[in-house]
Amino acid sequence: MDRIDCINTFLSVVEHGNFSTSAKNLNISRDLVSKRIQYLENDLKVSLFIRTTRRMNLTPCGEKFYQHAKVMMSELEWAKYEISYDQQYPEGELKINAPLSFSRDVLTDIISDFIQQFPFIKIDLYLTDSFVDIYEQQFDLTLRVDDVADHNFQNTVIGTYKRSFYASKEYLDKKGIPNTIDDLKKHDILLYSQKNSHNKITLSRNETTELIQCYPKFICNNGDLLLDLCTKGYGIVFLPDFIAKKYFDAGEISRCLEDYHSPMMNFYALYPNGQNISKKLQIFIDFLIRQFKTINA
Repeated sequence: MDRIDCINTFLSVVEHGNFSTSAKNLNISRDLVSKRIQYLENDLKVSLFIRTTRRMNLTPCGEKFYQHAKVMMSELEWAKYEISYDQQYPEGELKINAPLSFSRDVLTDIISDFIQQFPFIKIDLYLTDSFVDIYEQQFDLTLRVDDVADHNFQNTVIGTYKRSFYASKEYLDKKGIPNTIDDLKKHDILLYSQKNSHNKITLSRNETTELIQCYPKFICNNGDLLLDLCTKGYGIVFLPDFIAKKYFDAGEISRCLEDYHSPMMNFYALYPNGQNISKKLQIFIDFLIRQFKTINA
């Protein structure tokens, strides 16, 4: 039997003086009122009422429970109101984890626009290129870029990106332009380290797919550092296009092996399994999706 219903029924009996009037007020049977009161008394192991033929009077224990019950139900109603208010007028804090390189090149302007549009939602943004435990660190949301979404969590795909090989003009003039995978093996590779990648790259051309085992000159989990080395002529880097876009558009680096294609990268939002998405979190996810549609248009 639901304890909240029983407490509400108890309060009604006290305020209306008897089972019958309380039953009419609650639109339930008198027998159900009696059962709910009996359930409470059995649960508390005390008598709550002194039963007379005309009126139900509270016992001393019943009086104490009445005072506490009023406070409990008042707090419950206030909690329901606050939750309902938050759903209609979202405010509070969102604790978000995101990749460092991605955030600097893409997310900064989006976060800025979000804060202006939703000033009552505070963003607590933790940037790292390492994978974090969203349960242990109690993140509401973590943003990741990977070719396969992590199905240990609920996730929403925000956008998809290609990956390409990039090199500076200085490097290509010195080492030559690679046109085939065999050519690539002769070059200095700068590789972004990913969980469980084992330094392997999948490439396809003309409906033929190959898995390449790389022997990179340098491995790092930070795209900014890799791009810095690339622009200075230290090697060919393999990165998502959105990270390299600014340098490519500025003419600092060029694409290589454009006939080859790799699996699309997903940019996706992760949040804990079994967790109902709060209104403010849903607003943020929807905002990200809209912004990325605009960026990729």
